[in-house]
Amino acid sequence: MIPRALPTAASLIAAAAIVASLPGAVAPPPARPAATPGAHAYMREGFIGKFTGRPAPTFALKDLQGRTVSLSSYRGRIVLLNFWYSTCFPCRKETPDLIALRAVYKDRGLEILGINLDSILIPQSGGAELQIFLKSFPVPYPILIADQRVFDAYGGIPVQPISFLVDRAGTIAKVFWGAFPGAAYDRAIRPLLGAPAAGPAARPAPPSGP
Repeated sequence: MIPRALPTAASLIAAAAIVASLPGAVAPPPARPAATPGAHAYMREGFIGKFTGRPAPTFALKDLQGRTVSLSSYRGRIVLLNFWYSTCFPCRKETPDLIALRAVYKDRGLEILGINLDSILIPQSGGAELQIFLKSFPVPYPILIADQRVFDAYGGIPVQPISFLVDRAGTIAKVFWGAFPGAAYDRAIRPLLGAPAAGPAARPAPPSGP
């Protein structure tokens, strides 16, 4: 059997461009200034060192349909936890690449969980900015609503966006401090795709009801 070739970074970026042109992917409204990696640069190395190689903190959060989704239900898959909020310009900028990544690798064991921080960082929006965001970007992966507990468990999310790449065993393999292009995520994810699943759960269990 001839191994299937993995997509290249160039094809990933091309896929992101296609996603951005899909019907329904309207131009996003102007975003308010957002935190950038440089704003807390002095914390960067210590923060990354604190989480890399450690078990990802567990959580159970509500999705947009009110169902409870737990990180443990994805054990055996590679999971990218992407923390973001709706008026964050760098968050918006990387979203098409995340959509493309998921399209390329979902059948090989990757899932992306978008953990939305609006209720903590911009509670005054009352969810309105999130609805505007979702009209702008056809996000196919689960969007979960952050609570204070997960916010604290992941170090208070000092920059936005920030992403944690979790391997099949539930260990944080890499922390992405700030927004990154799809090619950077691609380089980190590809080596994990060949790692064997830890245990029988190769796919997430269906989320429980509200």
